Amino acid sequence: MPNSSNLKVSILLAVYNGEAYIEAAIQSVLNQTYENWELIIVDNGSTDNTAKICLKYAELDDRIKFFKLLEKGKTKAYNKAFEESAGDFICYFAADDILEFESIEKRLKIIELKENGTSTCLLKTFSDDSAHNGVVFPKKKDSPNYSGGSIFFHRNIAEKLFPIPSSLPNEDTWSSLHIRAFGKNFHLPEVCYHYRIHDNNSYGYTLSFEEKREKFLHRMSAYELFYEKFKNQGIDFVDVYIHSFVKALAHARKWNRLPIMTMTKLPLRERLIFVFYSSPFLYKIRYKYFKFFSGLFN
Repeated sequence: MPNSSNLKVSILLAVYNGEAYIEAAIQSVLNQTYENWELIIVDNGSTDNTAKICLKYAELDDRIKFFKLLEKGKTKAYNKAFEESAGDFICYFAADDILEFESIEKRLKIIELKENGTSTCLLKTFSDDSAHNGVVFPKKKDSPNYSGGSIFFHRNIAEKLFPIPSSLPNEDTWSSLHIRAFGKNFHLPEVCYHYRIHDNNSYGYTLSFEEKREKFLHRMSAYELFYEKFKNQGIDFVDVYIHSFVKALAHARKWNRLPIMTMTKLPLRERLIFVFYSSPFLYKIRYKYFKFFSGLFN
């Protein structure tokens, strides 16, 4: 493997109507201490000034590449970004978030010589809403965090997980399953990613319980697709954990909480997540005490 300074990192950014925040996001990439990166921005159907802003930066720095899709679709945009990438390592980025200025350097350093290496880091929220501001994920700082902006992985892993199924609403659930199944993860217990919470987040922190539940179940369909892709291949992670999760998901769709809690092959954390999303009352408690539950049962 080449020396660290020769390793290129591909930062994949999918954006839809991101004019309010994308300049700050791009600037945080330009401010990185590690300079051998490419930022591949794919606009999926924006109707605001996003394209104009991105083109301006692409003209100023040839490490920034911009592409535009006519139709909306976050996973389609990430698939396009990966197709256009050439990096040895891959990470995701969102148009409303911010990278810590040493983010790329630190996350690359711990896995640069590891084939199939992956890394995770802590993320910290920022928001105009004090209830959602300043929360560090996960609370157990030595635990890996597999949310989109926190994962960083070798191209060998990327070749397995792309293309992301276009039916999925997001990239991180599908990606995290491949990372956990096929990568060797090294966790960095430091904040390297700043996640902005606002009214227009794709996961919708201000949505009603019914809307939030629907989005959650849609995201979790990645487990079903992953199981179908890798079942009967003798992979314990798939045959035990993923299979159990898929069964729990079927119960969750039918609002069956009790069978889920008796599924001992599924970690307690996952069982509790399903319980939160099967009761409006419990979900309301989780939302009210966001800072307590986030990072434990997110």
